[in-house]
Amino acid sequence: MSWFLFAIAGYFLIAVVGVLDKFLLGQRPVTKPAVYTFYVGLLSIFALALAPFGLVWPGTTQFLIALGTGAFTLFGFLYLFHALDIGSASRVLPSFGGLTPILVLGLSFLFLGERLALAQIAAFLLLVLGGVLISFKKEPREKQQKRFKFIVFSILLTAISLVLTKYVFINQNFVSGFIWIRIGIFLTALTFLIFPRLRRSIFSGGRQATAGLSMLFVSNKAMAGIGTIAVNYAIFLASASLVNAMQGIQYAFLLILTIFLSKKFPQIIQEKITRGILMQKILAIILIIAGLAILAF
Repeated sequence: MSWFLFAIAGYFLIAVVGVLDKFLLGQRPVTKPAVYTFYVGLLSIFALALAPFGLVWPGTTQFLIALGTGAFTLFGFLYLFHALDIGSASRVLPSFGGLTPILVLGLSFLFLGERLALAQIAAFLLLVLGGVLISFKKEPREKQQKRFKFIVFSILLTAISLVLTKYVFINQNFVSGFIWIRIGIFLTALTFLIFPRLRRSIFSGGRQATAGLSMLFVSNKAMAGIGTIAVNYAIFLASASLVNAMQGIQYAFLLILTIFLSKKFPQIIQEKITRGILMQKILAIILIIAGLAILAF
């Protein structure tokens, strides 16, 4: 079950990154979503550090598929960061993750011929239900609608990128597939510079960034890189659908971190907890733990 442990470790790191993303996106004007996405994409070039461990030329077709996977991944990030910019991290990420595994499962079934055993389907349902329940909250309709379009686009693009990622790993070794996908992310980020208005925002944001914020950003993305490698390796070893469904554990980590940090940074990170909400979260975590237990044993 090495894939299981890699997935848990990766999702913990990504939960930390999710909270820090919300913090960084609150530091205007440096980190507008498109500018933030650009720098996230730019840092993907550091995946080349893994090149000595297995990078090979996969052939033109596989190379182009990997680059396309990177493009879908980056635009998935872009829409997710837009949603994070206007909503709580502990609401946006679980809402995003509640539907993404279902779409990944459907696409994997259709295009990869992926099939799950009965126990795995039970675990999948528990994990997804727990992820949805931990994020459920009544909000003003206007706020929901404003965020909805960003979440929908992010779900679609991310689901496609995950299925393509598994396809790349089926046809390439892990290191090679991972690097070519990251190169795709990097090259897609460079296309942002084509647009004058966005280019000005990128360069202006870079000049205005403080040393402390820059270091926090780089450290956050380094942690995101490690978490991403762990989750991608889990996908390489196992079902993309199951690994993606395990995001429920990420949301449990995210909830705990958000509650803790909201007391220190209430102007940026907010989390209101009542007795009813706490019971809802506890039930969600129980469902998530049950799903993980089925996978583990």
